Amino acid sequence: MFRSKKVGLLGRVLLILLLAYMIYSLISVRQEISAAKAEVEILTEQLAEQEQYNTELSNAIENRDNPDFVEDIAREKLGLVSPHDRVFYITD
Repeated sequence: MFRSKKVGLLGRVLLILLLAYMIYSLISVRQEISAAKAEVEILTEQLAEQEQYNTELSNAIENRDNPDFVEDIAREKLGLVSPHDRVFYITD
């Protein structure tokens, strides 16, 4: 009878240890899931930015022969003006 009580106590200790390990594993997996969700969100934002950039490049390729498009690029990116434009310099 004394021996069965020791086995019962040992079984309970093992069960508690197993339960503690399972709880630790569950918490670990939840943290990994949270990290993965954050990474998915970041990658989704990067994907949207890259798609927008690709769309801009596609538009530039399609309109490369359009004189108005070329003129807009010359004005905005290169700071060029046509001879009939008036240029105002604002100083603060």
